[in-house]
Amino acid sequence: MANNLDEMIRHAAEIYRSRHLLTAEGLGAEEIVSIFKIAEYFVEQGINGRKRHDILRGMTVISAFFETSTRTKISFDLAARRLGADVTAFQATASSLAKGESLLDTLATINAMGADMWVVRHSQSGAVELMSRNSDCIFLNAGDGRHQHPTQGLLDCFTLWRRWKGEMSGKRVCIIGDIEHSRVARSNFLLLQTLGCETGMAAPGTLIPHSWPILGARRFLSSKEACEWADAAIFLRLQKERMEGGLLPANDGFAKRYGMTCSLLQKLPHLTILHPGPVNYGVEIDAESAADKRSVIREQVTNGVAVRMAVMSVLAQKQRH
Repeated sequence: MANNLDEMIRHAAEIYRSRHLLTAEGLGAEEIVSIFKIAEYFVEQGINGRKRHDILRGMTVISAFFETSTRTKISFDLAARRLGADVTAFQATASSLAKGESLLDTLATINAMGADMWVVRHSQSGAVELMSRNSDCIFLNAGDGRHQHPTQGLLDCFTLWRRWKGEMSGKRVCIIGDIEHSRVARSNFLLLQTLGCETGMAAPGTLIPHSWPILGARRFLSSKEACEWADAAIFLRLQKERMEGGLLPANDGFAKRYGMTCSLLQKLPHLTILHPGPVNYGVEIDAESAADKRSVIREQVTNGVAVRMAVMSVLAQKQRH
C-alpha cells in the first residue's frame, strides 16, 4: 500500500501545475481527482496519531493564522504532523507585526530560520499570494478575506465525491446562505463546476454577489425550492463580522426562508447536507438536521485532515523534484 501511495503522490505532483495552493481557480478535474485519491487512501488507512508518515520529514511548516480559526488550523496542524513535519505556530499579536514590522519583513525573518511551507489565513484578499511572490517556500491558502478557501472547497467536494462513489457529473449542488461574504462559496462554485456538477444558490438579494450570473449557478428564492432541486446542499453561516448594517432580516426571518429544519429534511429523502462550520444552530440549520444520517458534517471534518495531508504531500513532492 505504501508503494501505491508513493505512486499516487508522484502522479499527482506531475500533473499539478503550481508550486502552491492559493486558489481553486485554474485547478483541472484531473488535478482535483488525483488529490481526492490520495486523500481517500489516508481516510481508509486512518488519520489518527497511530498512522504516521514521513512524507514531510525534515520540513518545517509555519502555521500563520492572522484570523482566528478552530477547525482549519487544527486540521492543518494535525495533517502536517501526521506527515512527519515540524510545525511552528505564528501568533501575529505576539510578533513584531504588533510593533510595526511589515508582513514581508516578518516573512523574510522567519524564512531565514529555515521554513519550508507556510499555511496562512489572512483577513485581506490576496495576502497569501503576495507572500508567495516574495518567498521560495510553499504556500497553502487557509482563507484570505472574501477571496478563496481552496482546501475547504476541496474537502467539501471530496466528501460528495466519496458519497457519490466518484460520480460527480450532472449532480446538482446548491449553496445556501451568506454567499456574498463567503470565500468557501467561491472555491466551491469553481470546483463543483469543474467536476461537472450543476450549481445553484439561495440567499437574500443582499447576500448574493453582483457577479452571481457569471458563476453559472441557478438562483432560488428559498431553501425549500433549492433543496427540492438539489442532490446536495451546502449551508453557510451568516458572517456578521464582515457585514455592514441592513444586509438581512433578523435571524428568525432568515431561518424561516433559508434555513434547514428537521421537518423540511424529512420531505427530502434524496438530499445530502453539508456545512463548513461553525454552525449557528437554529439559523442556517437546526441541530436535528445536522445529526441526521443525510448530514455529512462530521465526515467533512475528518475529510479535511485527509485532504490537507494529500495537498501537502503533493506540493512537497513537487518541490523536491
